[in-house]
Amino acid sequence: MPAATRAGQVLQKAGQVAEVIQGFLYVSKFLDEAQKKHAEDIIVECVKEAHFKVEEDLFGKGKTLPATDCKKPPSVEKKLAPTWAQHLGKLKHAMAFECIQQRLAEKFPNNFSIEPRYRREEFTNDLMLTDRWVGSKQPDVVLHFTRNATRIQCIYELKFPCGNEQSNPWSGEVQQQLALYKALGGECEPVIVTPQLEISRQP
Repeated sequence: MPAATRAGQVLQKAGQVAEVIQGFLYVSKFLDEAQKKHAEDIIVECVKEAHFKVEEDLFGKGKTLPATDCKKPPSVEKKLAPTWAQHLGKLKHAMAFECIQQRLAEKFPNNFSIEPRYRREEFTNDLMLTDRWVGSKQPDVVLHFTRNATRIQCIYELKFPCGNEQSNPWSGEVQQQLALYKALGGECEPVIVTPQLEISRQP
């Protein structure tokens, strides 16, 4: 084989390797600000759609549950929880998760997880995924480093106020919950997402 031909093949292979490395470096990262904003818009859209779709299916178009009924047992055949507030919350979370999974998978398939469960390794304190409930934390939606859910970028907790009640989303209980999520680490502060206020950051 002529030397020029061998040299050409070596250069071609080197170029292919360089392209693979460059591609890996390109995709293995956190989302940039524009991508993160796009992901957040998708999460908000799904939360709103889930809220209004569940309300419409149960109560009719443009109608909602009176706040006075939120603590009453749900008047449906298949009860998911003892109160309307909890029942609606479960339905809306399930629908929002399905929507988020489908739409984020189209744009950022390797940079998000839905309901990952985390705990700290006992001896090293390293963050790890687990199926152990005791001592673990399970945020709703996590943006993270490519193919690495333990390198957290941002945490989003979905909240669905019941019916037409107007409550402060940043209750003491919610603040405590997100403080625990903050302790998991991340590039940004954990936030809550509601159909009314969209992305809500702690005041």
